[in-house]
Amino acid sequence: MLAAELLRRAEDARAAYIRDLAELVGIDSGSLDPEGVDRVGDVVAGRLAELGFAVERRASVDPRYGATVIGRRRGTGVARILLFAHLDTVFERGDAAARPFSIDAAGHAHGPGVTDDKAGVVAALHAAAHLIDAGAERYGELVLAFTPDEEIGSPAGGPVLQELAAGVDAAFSLECARENGDLVVGRKGVADLELVVHGVAAHSGIEPERGAHAALEAAHLTVFLQALADPAEQLTVNVGVLRAGERTNIVPDRATMHVEMRATRTAVIEGALAALRERAAGPLVEGTRVEVRVVDQCAPLEETEAGRELGELALRLARELGFEPGLARTGGVSDANRVAALGVPTLDGLGPVGGGDHSPSEWLDLASVPQRVALLAALVDASAARSALVP
Repeated sequence: MLAAELLRRAEDARAAYIRDLAELVGIDSGSLDPEGVDRVGDVVAGRLAELGFAVERRASVDPRYGATVIGRRRGTGVARILLFAHLDTVFERGDAAARPFSIDAAGHAHGPGVTDDKAGVVAALHAAAHLIDAGAERYGELVLAFTPDEEIGSPAGGPVLQELAAGVDAAFSLECARENGDLVVGRKGVADLELVVHGVAAHSGIEPERGAHAALEAAHLTVFLQALADPAEQLTVNVGVLRAGERTNIVPDRATMHVEMRATRTAVIEGALAALRERAAGPLVEGTRVEVRVVDQCAPLEETEAGRELGELALRLARELGFEPGLARTGGVSDANRVAALGVPTLDGLGPVGGGDHSPSEWLDLASVPQRVALLAALVDASAARSALVP
């Protein structure tokens, strides 16, 4: 069976996977280090070319970001399949030298970005190689995309990724699996907001009645916002930053609030935003005025029937490969949110198993690599075959 052959190939290539991973972890590639990101991109582009992909480097208009690396390869079928990962990390220049790639006694790899997301980058390349070597190219086109700035919301890579994702039959995100091995079928969306409360300054001891207390209105708004949170709808709301006033003897004439909303469904976030705007239009403190601005918004990776079918397909293939992950939902955002927002069936968490993301203790379980790479390759093949049967 193909799954068994792919697993054998992945097991045989385990040492090569570790070498490739060590090379990428040894390159600093913080989101705002375009030179470092592009060095990782150079390695990836070279590997894609060796595999017979047509390679494109899509430079960012903004020089603060590196380029998106894109590989395209034609197959024998009709389905378009997208694999995507990100080249950047949250770490700074010099961290790779300070904490070089290492493997501990438990067989866990360590180093900056080892799990998030350099393991996913290498997994995508190896899965493609195994499919090619096995002659299993039933897709019409296999597209591999590597974005330069996922850790800061993909301002450059996100639009490119959405362009590539338009019309694909299935998309697989190479963020690593959960620490317990689960794949990801749902991610919350997020809305980042800025609220500005305008008031009227006055001497707080002599004539406070002439003032309009912006901080007090902000306090009322904080209570209102926190009460909007709805566990039944998986809606979280957090007033993370509130600033008001400069001196204790002045009624504050301005307050700013930075607020985050997250939910598993777009409709829930939009409902919460509508409730906030209605409340902001009627401030409780006389003389104040409230502005609401959506600074950034990312749609959820919503659970859909097509997405669940991909998840169930992955579970069946995993059982063939000898392991049984679950299907998880998480509050964190990834590039998968952007792809799923286009209506594309999307499954996330298809990298190897790891944890400790964004910390010096980040780790990757190297024992999980062969099975996870084989699963990814088998999913590409099975998705292509399934799409060919759909009229």
